[in-house]
Amino acid sequence: MNNLNLEINNDIATLTFDLKNSKANKLSFEVLSELDILLNEIKENKEIKALVIDSAKPTIFIAGADIKEIEAMNTEEEVYEQITKGDNILNKLEDLSIPTIAYINGACMGGGLELALCCKYRIASTNPKTKLAFPEIKLGFFPGLGGTQRAPKVIGLINSLDLILTGKIIDAKKAYILGLVNEIFDDGQKEFKLNTFVQKAINGEIKKKKLSFMNNLLEKYSFTREIVYYQTQKSIEKKVNRDFNAPYMALEVIKQTFGKPFEEGIFIEAKAFSKLAATKESKYMIELFFMFEKFNKSYKKTSKPISDVLVVGNGVMGKGMIWLFSKFLNEVRIKLRKIDQANSILNSVAKLYSSSIKRRSMTKNQLEFKLNKISYTDKFNGMHNIELAIEAIIEDEKAKKETFAELEKVLDKNSIIASNTSSISIEELSSELKNKKNFVGVHFFNPVNIMPLVEIIPSSQTSKKTINRVMELLVSCGKTPIIVGDCAGFIVNRILLPYLNEAAFILEEGSSIKQIDKILKDFGMPMGPFILADTVGIDIGYKVSKILNEAYGERMTMSPLLDRVYNDLKLLGTKSKKGFYIHNGRDIKVNEEITEPYNLNRQFTEEQIIQRCIYIMINEASRCLEEGIVQSANVINFAMITGTGFPPYKGGLLNYANDVGLENVLNTLNSLYGRYGKRFKPSNLLIKLVENKKNFKTGDELWIS
Repeated sequence: MNNLNLEINNDIATLTFDLKNSKANKLSFEVLSELDILLNEIKENKEIKALVIDSAKPTIFIAGADIKEIEAMNTEEEVYEQITKGDNILNKLEDLSIPTIAYINGACMGGGLELALCCKYRIASTNPKTKLAFPEIKLGFFPGLGGTQRAPKVIGLINSLDLILTGKIIDAKKAYILGLVNEIFDDGQKEFKLNTFVQKAINGEIKKKKLSFMNNLLEKYSFTREIVYYQTQKSIEKKVNRDFNAPYMALEVIKQTFGKPFEEGIFIEAKAFSKLAATKESKYMIELFFMFEKFNKSYKKTSKPISDVLVVGNGVMGKGMIWLFSKFLNEVRIKLRKIDQANSILNSVAKLYSSSIKRRSMTKNQLEFKLNKISYTDKFNGMHNIELAIEAIIEDEKAKKETFAELEKVLDKNSIIASNTSSISIEELSSELKNKKNFVGVHFFNPVNIMPLVEIIPSSQTSKKTINRVMELLVSCGKTPIIVGDCAGFIVNRILLPYLNEAAFILEEGSSIKQIDKILKDFGMPMGPFILADTVGIDIGYKVSKILNEAYGERMTMSPLLDRVYNDLKLLGTKSKKGFYIHNGRDIKVNEEITEPYNLNRQFTEEQIIQRCIYIMINEASRCLEEGIVQSANVINFAMITGTGFPPYKGGLLNYANDVGLENVLNTLNSLYGRYGKRFKPSNLLIKLVENKKNFKTGDELWIS
């Protein structure tokens, strides 16, 4: 046995997972095969009174199935064959006549949790690393080793739906409250308390946690279950686009199988899982998972990571960064324009912690501790020990350069200065700095507390050490950084602004705000372009659009409508409660004054709106590759998914382009170029790819053939 170890002491068997040459335990085909052999051995040994399943990894019980093995399977039949083998092995564990106890001492995810559910009892360590979840929905499928069948029996229908359909991660205490585990205790109590629990299990003294009265009532009768399914369906529809199949199919499987014989339910689950796991959408979601892993490991650990940060600027982005650094670092200093702004800023930062308070993942005392890390000043002083200063002021080159000059006077010569500019050239911003090697662009996305992506933009003088230290900092704060070349708008804004701009051009031609927003949301974007413009801020969109127009000329001519909305109507979006929509709490309605000058009689098809708004992004993305702003199409796919919410199940922008067909994209762009001019002129790379009958390569390799 290479990955499992079986020991028997005093008639108690302990089966320990310890995957060779790996920091994590996974349920690979090899591991399952070993498990099968050992379960046969345990079943045949009539002296064994109980089985404990443990892990030799200090922070991981079982991290789940081996996703690479699932990714490699291309047909539904192939998946079904393997998943039924896995089911048979786990069923063998469940069918053991002796008490079986899973001791969960770290991450227990996906297949790992499904294995734990096959045990009659579960104990969880209160170690902060102990986390339980069914994350499969984020990979384009759902639990396929009996999770949809066993979880409802253990924690009830409603709790199971919540975990399976969201991929939510819970800690040991929450798992105990739900009844997912029978007992929790600290690692230091393991030897004594585990032995006591095992003896109680042998004596039949462990009682199952009962469901709450309401949950029991709702799942007891068919008509109340139908209400649960209906409400769950509506909840999914609010959050998930209808053409992302995984959560809808998972709900349908649970709906069809709840209360049915286990053999029937496990068959339905396996068939549905196999269908999903073989789809292109699942392959794309798995690809995204591995991209997160890759980018989060693309730095070298240093002996002294950055722990003290200064934030200059306290608008929406500045407050988001203050929240982020107060959550993860030792000290955060704020440079204010006026000292009397401090209370307002601290209150705003505290509000960003409110969801943690509501979820009870943080206490009010812990919140106070986080806020006490924040100090502030209205002068450029007390900053000599600051390791990184990040500027998040207005998008104005002159103002930013003046800020950098002040910072260089007071910071240590080894301190890093970063700009959160969303569009201005880093090369230009660094032109007057004395210590250019320690300057870098660090572009966060709004809202900072939610968006995982950060663009790192070096200048030609930025040192590798500076880049590495900043990447280490960002990953330690839960962000995923990508390195992009220096150009106006960088990657995300350079590609996204033409999308927003084109929506405005279509609106001028006679469509409606609601139609455009609905079509692009139905396509899979998290929100339509006009509600997005309001959310980001019309002023920010206008300023970035001006910068891109100056950099790229006629190809990025600003829509006259955007100019009118900002300069004539003075609209800002949600921050002023009025933009393309009028925002009154949850009540949002179209702002009719925007479209008053236009004749809204022309009808656009869904295809026309999608092609104009999405294909213009594909064209600009291909130019970014052509210019070497990024070295791989997958960087663009990742950036557009994590920075704009482009539907991940479509594989990102350039995978979507490949699927549509680059020849179709090129022909459409040529047609639009003839009608609307230079903003649709196809890129040389796109033309070359079509001529050579090639696609955008989306692996790690360069796009160049």
